[in-house]
Amino acid sequence: MSFYGDLSSGGQGVFLLRDGRLETIADTRGPFAAIGPLGPTMNEVGAVAFRADRSAGVSGIFAGDSDAVATVADTEGPWSRFHGLPVIDGGGTVVFRADRKDGVQGIYAGRGGSIRTVAETGDLFEALAHFPSANDRGTVAFAATLRAGSPGIVTADEGRITPIIDTDGVFEACRGALITDAGAVVRIATPRGGSLGLFAGPDPEADRILALGDPLLGSTVEDFAANPVSVNAAGQVAIRVKLADGRQLILRADPVG
Repeated sequence: MSFYGDLSSGGQGVFLLRDGRLETIADTRGPFAAIGPLGPTMNEVGAVAFRADRSAGVSGIFAGDSDAVATVADTEGPWSRFHGLPVIDGGGTVVFRADRKDGVQGIYAGRGGSIRTVAETGDLFEALAHFPSANDRGTVAFAATLRAGSPGIVTADEGRITPIIDTDGVFEACRGALITDAGAVVRIATPRGGSLGLFAGPDPEADRILALGDPLLGSTVEDFAANPVSVNAAGQVAIRVKLADGRQLILRADPVG
């Protein structure tokens, strides 16, 4: 497992716990001024991706292990700002959301010093959500607003853009997507006349995992959170839930299908 932590001496670090050993990936006693604020993420072999600021005031996306950390992208290049979580796949490719200095929003995939564009605002997209998700096959899922004005959820695979849902159908708003290695997509969306929720498929009733206002454990769901690494290869989803009675829970959902 990997995690961020506050150092007792001050500052932050990103750490890896493997085979009972705690390893430091990076901390603010070295070249970094701040680490975070969201993440980190980790692949199956223990490579970690994280956001951080270097001492010179440069923000960036970084990846590595306890032996070495490499820069994936930073604000010394064409990017002005990074958003959400950088997601690292099994091959070490890091998918991240960034704004370019020329105002273009984009989702990019970086590995071995090279970066390819997954999607950018322009001809097709008006805006891109902050939390893209990626699987080990290289498919990226994300929410976006199309130039035509309607939000939707799409996947991008080797340059092919495939719509998953759009707001011309049963959903009126889309916030994000989680994709499994099998290519199944969990939607974070709002059905027409309904409440924001998690959906394992296109049917807002049959495929609903959980939504705001749902009854749960003697109370009702007041808020929930799930991020791009909240889903595993089996399609199980980890969800942080706040109930109306003040309780907070971590739940595992096992969608059917």
